[in-house]
Amino acid sequence: MASQLERAEMTASLLEQYDMSNFTRHDVVALLGPQTGYYDYDTNPAYFVGPDTVESMYGKGYLLVFETDKYDGDVDSIFFVPEVE
Repeated sequence: MASQLERAEMTASLLEQYDMSNFTRHDVVALLGPQTGYYDYDTNPAYFVGPDTVESMYGKGYLLVFETDKYDGDVDSIFFVPEVE
């Protein structure tokens, strides 16, 4: 399993290579594996990436969130918590 720092390095490449707006929750999990974080609902795949010196109410590291529609599983938005500057 990749470390949070390794995942952070892969995140930029991932977001450049794939049009994630056409993905579903199942597509995200198939590509990235089991989620390593939690954001509001189990239907939102979330992954901790980056240094653990960054913290939020969700844990240590940036939380990469794939917010999905609860009914059809389509990815509605992708963002980091806390926001990456």
